[in-house]
Amino acid sequence: MCCNRPVVTDAKSVTGRERRKIILLEGRRLVTEAVQTSQRLRAVFFTDAEVLDGLPVDSLTESGVKFYRVKKDHMNLWSDTVAPQGIMGIELIGFA
Repeated sequence: MCCNRPVVTDAKSVTGRERRKIILLEGRRLVTEAVQTSQRLRAVFFTDAEVLDGLPVDSLTESGVKFYRVKKDHMNLWSDTVAPQGIMGIELIGFA
């Protein structure tokens, strides 16, 4: 399935982040913390279904979060870490 590549590209650039009011969350801990603190997630990108274990996928989907399964090659390309954990999130910022 093709993912929303422009939003990831924008989340990695300063002007894109400012224009779209988004940030990129890399790794399970940051995505989980965003869910637990009721942050406004827009999308979650993952490589394998196992990385979603413990996340309330159904309720997130109902609240409008989009889930995209991506190839590991894409995740490696997008990630700033040496060993990506296989999960990234896009969070909307600037909302009260």
